[in-house]
Amino acid sequence: MNRFDTFLGNIDHLLDTSIGDEKNQYVHPALKNLGNVSIVLIREAIAPVVFRNAEEEITDIDINGEAYVRAVPNKFKYPEKGRGLQILRAFNAGGKLPQNKTVLRKNQKQSEAFDLNTLVFGDSAMQDTRVLPVKAAVNYSDALSVLPKHLCVDESFHNRAMEDGTLFDAQDKKNSDNLFTRHFVKPGTLMVQVLSTRGKVLPRMGLDHLLLSIGFAGSYGGQTSVMGTNIRSHIVGIYGSHFEQAATSPYEIVKTVAKENSGSTQDVAALSTYLHKHLSQVHKLSMDTKEALAYQQGLIERFEKDNDALAADYKKAATKVAELFDNWFGK
Repeated sequence: MNRFDTFLGNIDHLLDTSIGDEKNQYVHPALKNLGNVSIVLIREAIAPVVFRNAEEEITDIDINGEAYVRAVPNKFKYPEKGRGLQILRAFNAGGKLPQNKTVLRKNQKQSEAFDLNTLVFGDSAMQDTRVLPVKAAVNYSDALSVLPKHLCVDESFHNRAMEDGTLFDAQDKKNSDNLFTRHFVKPGTLMVQVLSTRGKVLPRMGLDHLLLSIGFAGSYGGQTSVMGTNIRSHIVGIYGSHFEQAATSPYEIVKTVAKENSGSTQDVAALSTYLHKHLSQVHKLSMDTKEALAYQQGLIERFEKDNDALAADYKKAATKVAELFDNWFGK
């Protein structure tokens, strides 16, 4: 993983100082520089999963005249951001506040609310009359199915009137009309998503934290209390370059797969091999599925074994990130 350090930030250099006037200096986050690291993922539906908005149908988007399943970034980012908070709490290195409930009192240090998770996934909070915005160091793309929507989606019919499963409405003393159809993405569906950094904002420890946060299967999308664990994530590869490449867009990937390699749309290994061969040609540095998975599994094993060295890395990162936010937003 050291090969990507040239395209990542430095945990020991998260701050820069610029001259304000003759007497004062301006302390701010380190200036952005050329550098991009992209993690290409295959999201595999292992149980029914629901991606929708106000409508009952699964969200989709048209690509070259064909509808594909579209999961907007927050369908994946929200649960993984929550998992990141839990990891920080396990090491006592952050996660002091509930997700999306970041509150700062008037004279409170910003580092008491903002942590490594904030740097990776972004956040914002009000402090007195000030808004404190932190842009995420990692950008989540849409997740798109590699097969057209009509091959990926099914539906089931339900009633929501009585917990005993009957159609009788005890309050109105009549048969219920509370019937509904649930549309869901079928198990076995493969979706492509890209997580990318820009500007060398994310330090190496932030990348490790991200890999840990996406490393476990979990509940994604809406109505997860019904569906349970429904997504397993596979790393296609990790890619580094000075600039983000157009070829890593999931919209371009779906077009390429549909045109050149439609035979791998239901095989994770075959699709990963094809995509890595395609993407490694347009990036300066690359890491294939085997290497990336081995590195991620090493992090997971260290976490599950309560590894002292990993805990020390998180504690060091917590100190450096606290220094960043206290100097960025403090006086």
